[in-house]
Parts: sequence; C-alpha cells; structure tokens
Amino acid sequence: MSVVTAAQVVQYSDISASAGTITSSGLIDVVQDRIGIICNNRFTTELYKTSTLTFSATARTIVSGTDWDEDGFAAGDEVYVHHSYRNDGYYDVLSLSDETMTLATGESVIDELSGRTIIVSVIRWPTDITYLAAQMVAFDYDQRGERDGIKSQSLGPWSETYGMLTLGYPEGIINGLSSYRIVEVA
Repeated sequence: MSVVTAAQVVQYSDISASAGTITSSGLIDVVQDRIGIICNNRFTTELYKTSTLTFSATARTIVSGTDWDEDGFAAGDEVYVHHSYRNDGYYDVLSLSDETMTLATGESVIDELSGRTIIVSVIRWPTDITYLAAQMVAFDYDQRGERDGIKSQSLGPWSETYGMLTLGYPEGIINGLSSYRIVEVA
C-alpha cells in the first residue's frame, strides 16, 4: 500500500481536488519517491530477497529462482526493487504463486532478464508520514505550479530559497520528515 491514499489526501488536507482526480494525477507515486529522496530512506524492512529476477511487462510479474512465500512475502505487500537495470521502484503485490510475484493492476514493469543480484524488500511506512505525504500531494496539486522554476524569491525583508534536499516543499513538511532521514557517515 502506498504511503498515502487519495481518500487520506482529501481527509488530511484542504486540496481542491477529488480523490479520483488525485488518483489519476499520479502525484501519490511522485510524493512517495520524493519522500524516499528527502529522507535518504526507502523504508525497507528486514524482510527481503536477493536474487536474479525476470521481469515481464505483459504479465506484470517478477519471477525469482525461489518461492516468494517461503521467504515471507505475501499478497498485499508493497515492495521496493533495488539494483535492477530498468525496474527500481515501489510496487504493490497482487498475488504470489511459487516463484512468481504478480503485481497489482495499474503497476507496470519493463521486460528485463537480470544477470545480477537484485534486492526486493517489503516496505513499512511509519503511520505519521501519511499526514505529511497528504500535505505534499496537496502542495504539489494546488501550489507547485506557482513555484516551478523558481530557485528563490524575495518580498521586502522576507525571502525563501528552494534547495534540492527540500524539493521546494514548505519547511513544516520537511521538518516533519527529518526524524526519518538517514545520514550516511563518510
């Protein structure tokens, strides 16, 4: 399940769009990826598999050399794929059958027969990130266009600068995500 649903965006924000419009906008997936970037954290769990995998676009499947359910994966999981050539990202699992993971309707992968080890991990989003994600979707839908292409702006003694770490989101949202940021030590 995604970090936030369209119904939660409507519930937790004052967005000017309906749940249907939010879903079709694709903003939830964008915000989910941005949270990962801002936090330097994909919210993966200890439940993961490393294997060479085959991705099928037509069948919406990921095939492994071993059974998915024996490794602890289950239908309804959200997973993150990492180290593939073309299919890194978040996916919702519809079903598992032995070595085949079928992705939910609406998910898509690119045909790929990997010759290297790929990591697939189950995702667990912290509950309090849901509210922040809803605010980010609302900001992107209702206000993002006003700031696109602007690196900074000033009005009298007030000014603001948008950096890559914040991706232009208001400070209150970014501060709420700070406790989930993973800082790599060199």
